[in-house]
Amino acid sequence: MTQTIQSLPTGRERYFDPFDPALHADPYSRYALARESAPLCQGPHGLTVVTRHRDVSAALRDTRLGHGPTTAPNRIFSFLGLDPPEHGPLRRVAAQFFGPRTISALAPRISGFVDDLLDTALQKQHVDLLGEFAYPLSLRVICSLFDLPEQDQPWIRAQTPPIGRLLDPPYSISGPDLAAARQAAAVFVAYLREQITHRRRHPGPDLLSRLISHADSGPTLTPRGLIPMCALLLMAGYETTANIIANGALALLRHPAQLEAARARTTDGLLDPAAMDELLRYDSPIQITFRTVQQETAVAGTALSPGTPVALLIGSANRDPRAFARPERLDLQRAPNPHLSFGAGIHFCLGAPLARLEAGLALGHLLARTRHLELAGDPSHKDITAAVRGLNDLPLALTPR
Repeated sequence: MTQTIQSLPTGRERYFDPFDPALHADPYSRYALARESAPLCQGPHGLTVVTRHRDVSAALRDTRLGHGPTTAPNRIFSFLGLDPPEHGPLRRVAAQFFGPRTISALAPRISGFVDDLLDTALQKQHVDLLGEFAYPLSLRVICSLFDLPEQDQPWIRAQTPPIGRLLDPPYSISGPDLAAARQAAAVFVAYLREQITHRRRHPGPDLLSRLISHADSGPTLTPRGLIPMCALLLMAGYETTANIIANGALALLRHPAQLEAARARTTDGLLDPAAMDELLRYDSPIQITFRTVQQETAVAGTALSPGTPVALLIGSANRDPRAFARPERLDLQRAPNPHLSFGAGIHFCLGAPLARLEAGLALGHLLARTRHLELAGDPSHKDITAAVRGLNDLPLALTPR
């Protein structure tokens, strides 16, 4: 039987606010309460909040749930907001650069970056693994793919917090925050325009030159669409990966038996894919994604009308006991592992192969080159955006082999 959203029972037990800053410290206990209360909850701004794995998975694949005007990101991330039919051809262009063969060929380069950063960290024996390892690594990788100047990397990193607010829907962002985010985005767009102008004059074998060539030859990727695609690949290409590395390291540090299991599951400095999948499931860098109903559809047996804003709780889905045995337990041998950390359907993360490889090499080399790892402080979580889960820092004490 399909019911309408208006007929759902109301009450605080059926209400979930994905924008509540208190979620950043511990979202999972709050997810559990919402998930066991109902498959759908009501939220602020007329949101329908989807809590369970089966329903989140189905909604991610439902093309009647798109982005639309109420959840469309600022134009800097407009590729994220594309729906069919425009989405498919552009995705195929971008996918050419992220195939398995292309990504696996990057392993030696990434390993070199990892070892260089670890050499410095191991000499100090105390390090902020996020600020001195995960962020610099992910920035080096993506900037090397685009052949951007190395001296620009700190500046690019500084633009991320304000621009990252634009991953949340506009209706959830205060006026001053939205203005600051859009101003930062405008500055970053100007930077990209300068880089594109320079690269047209001096093309090379890098990713930016190849994207420019596609845009100039058209018709699928146009010069107008070039900047949003580059912005998304750059920002997502380093921020998400840095959070995967740091979130994964913290999970292992808080589960010593699994940390030792991870050492055993590391071969040639690469943590195996099954272990990476479990770290992704356990503490996903993307916790929530937002959609708007484009055509009437049903989610969890409830009819939703066009224009309804929807929040899909990926972090909750990844801890749903209906999909995972003992989901609160970190288990690097977990199989199967149908986590949704990279999304599903037409918006499945294009950069997933690169993120897996980069994080697998980062954590694998870290484990292979240390005898002992322990927390040297109490890390805190960012509260910049509802969508992203990441740390402010990760202080570690390292003992080299």
